[in-house]
Amino acid sequence: MNQDNIYKLRSVLQEILDEFAAFCGRNNLTYFITAGTLLGAARHRGFIPWDDDIDIAMPREDYEKFLFLFNKEKSDNYYLLSRLNPDKTGERFISFAKMCKKGTLYAEGHMRSERYSGIFIDIWPFDTCVLFFLPLQAGLIKLFISLYRFKIKAHVPRGRIKYFLSKIICLILPLDFMEWSQKRLCLLFSNHKKEYLSFFSGKYGYKKETHKYNTVFPLIKITFESKEYWAPGNWDKFLGNLYGNYMEIPPVEKRKSHNPKFLEFGQ
Repeated sequence: MNQDNIYKLRSVLQEILDEFAAFCGRNNLTYFITAGTLLGAARHRGFIPWDDDIDIAMPREDYEKFLFLFNKEKSDNYYLLSRLNPDKTGERFISFAKMCKKGTLYAEGHMRSERYSGIFIDIWPFDTCVLFFLPLQAGLIKLFISLYRFKIKAHVPRGRIKYFLSKIICLILPLDFMEWSQKRLCLLFSNHKKEYLSFFSGKYGYKKETHKYNTVFPLIKITFESKEYWAPGNWDKFLGNLYGNYMEIPPVEKRKSHNPKFLEFGQ
């Protein structure tokens, strides 16, 4: 992706982020920037130089309210991909959501063309958890997500045994049951005392994706690309848990970006 397209993409990404933040403000919803976006804010006061996406987190209660309220409002310029919105790409995102800009196209390299979405930001739900049960809970959630994605032909398990076991289970279990099970597992400790929060679908694994509640809350504002957004109150500890020595610039071979096959920016 050439530099001109990177600048254009980042401009659209921040436009979506601003609309998202404004929507949350109007509806009294809690969010905070996370992962590479938070890292970029802390280390570069904006995008990581080789990064090309935006990551947002919400407590589960606010996440569910956001999905409901945004769908109800019916925006002229943006749409959601979530378990409630499968119609745009044919794929339901049961573990997170994407807020996309209408009239744009983001051709993700690992997807078939009929599943391409508009340019998007990722929105991740964080759930209350109990450390003692965390490994089992995270493992079961990961299993149901994997089975669900296999059934909708968005993922193929590696290994012959995993493939055939998955196929047998998918013949027995309907999609609705997998979706229901995944969500119930996420909500297992929703009424428990809020000591820890976890993003169960995070790519870094449940140990790194789990944080003390008082590491995240109360939230503070942090600067990202000359604007302020909500961030974990102790973002230094949050990033340290996620990345270790996050201020160290990684070598070139470890600098990863999404590199879409192509982009369409619309009007």
